[in-house]
Amino acid sequence: MNNLVRVVEVIQNSRRILITSHEKPDADAIGSMLALGLVLTRFDKDVVCYNKDGVPKVLEFLPGSRSVIKSLTNVRGNFDCTIILDCTDVSRVGKEFLNFISGKSCGTSVIVDHHQTTRATADLYLLDPVFSSTGMIIYLLIRKLNLEINPEVATNLYTTIIGDTGSFRYSNTSPETFRIAAELVEYGANPSEISQALYESDTPERLQLIGLAISTLEFLENGRIASVVLNKEMFNRTCTTSEDSEGIVNYPRSVKGVEVAVLFNELEKINNSESIWKVSLRSKGEVDVAMIAETFCGGGHKRSAGCMLKGSLNDVKHRIYRSISEKLI
Repeated sequence: MNNLVRVVEVIQNSRRILITSHEKPDADAIGSMLALGLVLTRFDKDVVCYNKDGVPKVLEFLPGSRSVIKSLTNVRGNFDCTIILDCTDVSRVGKEFLNFISGKSCGTSVIVDHHQTTRATADLYLLDPVFSSTGMIIYLLIRKLNLEINPEVATNLYTTIIGDTGSFRYSNTSPETFRIAAELVEYGANPSEISQALYESDTPERLQLIGLAISTLEFLENGRIASVVLNKEMFNRTCTTSEDSEGIVNYPRSVKGVEVAVLFNELEKINNSESIWKVSLRSKGEVDVAMIAETFCGGGHKRSAGCMLKGSLNDVKHRIYRSISEKLI
């Protein structure tokens, strides 16, 4: 893995370190950040963990989750090093971070991700698409630093793996994935407790939201595309928030014969006819949904990506469906 030794040197020579991850964080983003933060704090580093959207409710069980700050407004002084996790581009961290990093107070910037990028937005990159999650790279980085992996760190790292592999169901699951997961269990991660926290802790309100979403289920291209919709009325009716929409796109994805699943999530009404929609894309075939998302200024992984679009629901659907249809073989 290129630059591993260089990243180790940067961390070892840094006293004050900022760790962050992409907005709307998932298990890989948060688990990687918390694991690295816990380790480096014990390594006598002054560590600040930041994410503009904070820790999702479903991930609040993770050790160290309360240490994450949601604003950099009150952060003073310079950092020797800034580590950006689960991102290929610093812009995915959010506008506040971009303003902060432009102030030249972040020291050496390091991007760590399990995807390649052609955008040069950091000083140093630790990238490897072979790994199923960013957390797996963080695991190897911690081992290279010769630092202890205790049960709290192992819990965070194990969560990154099952989050990004769908509990070892997705095609990115490799023999190395199982090897590292097994080692993390030996270090103290509890698979049963973690799975229960992630997948068996829904609220009644979220279940009602899921029901409303499924009632909008729509199929196209002879069942190869499936979609569901969440709008502001549904969130208000069930007393839920956009955070509760996490994972709902996997319901249409689970249908036999579906190659690409879509969730249209209404974030904000602009007027009576237009809204801002978050579009989540999932693929279980050969369609690269990251390429689709990038055409709409979004991004992500080959089988999990997203973007934001403005317009009426019908207009947004038409644009997304057309783009997916062009990629179907």
